[in-house]
Amino acid sequence: MRILRDNGQVCTRMGAYKPRTSPYSFQGHGKECLPYVFELAGKYGIKVIAMEVTHESHIDEIRAALCRTGDPTGVMLQIGTRNTQNFELLKLVGRQKEFPVLLKRGFGITLSESLHAAEYLASEGNHKVIFGLRGVKTNMGDPHRNFLDFAHVPVVKRLTRMPVCIDPSHAIGSRTRGPEGILDLLHATAQGVIAGANMVLADFHPAPNRALVDGPQALLLDELPHFLEDVQVSRDAYEKRVALASGYR
Repeated sequence: MRILRDNGQVCTRMGAYKPRTSPYSFQGHGKECLPYVFELAGKYGIKVIAMEVTHESHIDEIRAALCRTGDPTGVMLQIGTRNTQNFELLKLVGRQKEFPVLLKRGFGITLSESLHAAEYLASEGNHKVIFGLRGVKTNMGDPHRNFLDFAHVPVVKRLTRMPVCIDPSHAIGSRTRGPEGILDLLHATAQGVIAGANMVLADFHPAPNRALVDGPQALLLDELPHFLEDVQVSRDAYEKRVALASGYR
């Protein structure tokens, strides 16, 4: 969090609850870690986004931990890809309005079906929703972890009023590089940003080889300045493309 602050960042991906495909995989530290996560986030001026919840009790635990620590930071909830069609959870999260929501696209359903999940949140009253693209599950995307779907950034913007987030770490799933020396993850990020993404989630870790979750895809902390500079290059290109398009209308 200190390094994020020193590099001008104001938010971080952070989760206490981690639903996993395998029951033997690390499931997160749960509510016990919430107080010190929130205290440290507040210390460094970082907002906590993507706090994935899978049950109504998780929302109560987050609310209680924020209260107990003096509300030091802001929190955005996440509905993960596995719960995109957990309709009762969508309704529950939609009924509370204090926390905005990042909704991940379902990895095995259509874009239309995932957008309907966002409608569940909005129909219950919570309109503060960001739609997350993280790739779709199919072997046709091999050797990447998921098949990249960032061409849907402008599609979601056209069909809805939601900001769009891209998650290149979960789409690529590794630190492989192209022949020019650029990480596949940076290429994927650029594809989403140059298509107009409003937000990027990317995994960073001080020691990926010791990470309990998703270590192989995590970038190193000293790679953060390069990552941010590369994102800015893509964003500048997007803005130039928008200006070019407006000139031809």
